[in-house]
Amino acid sequence: MDSSYEKQQLRQIENWFEANDPRLAEALSGPVHKTANRRSVRVAVDLLALALLVLGITTTSLFLVFTGLVCGMIGVCLHTTYRKRTR
Repeated sequence: MDSSYEKQQLRQIENWFEANDPRLAEALSGPVHKTANRRSVRVAVDLLALALLVLGITTTSLFLVFTGLVCGMIGVCLHTTYRKRTR
């Protein structure tokens, strides 16, 4: 969480941009278009890991099992480092 001093400094910077370059300030304050939802990326990594593990076990391919485990570890990292942003 930002301290009150940091919030004040950020507001001063915003005011400076609004006064000196209103087009840039308007462009920066617009909505951010994301190409992929973070939740869908996490779910896709989980499904990929599961599919690779199942495929590797059924075909007895050590490479596919290892790749599935690596994808699973990446999925765990994505889930544990996810924080909801509240504004």
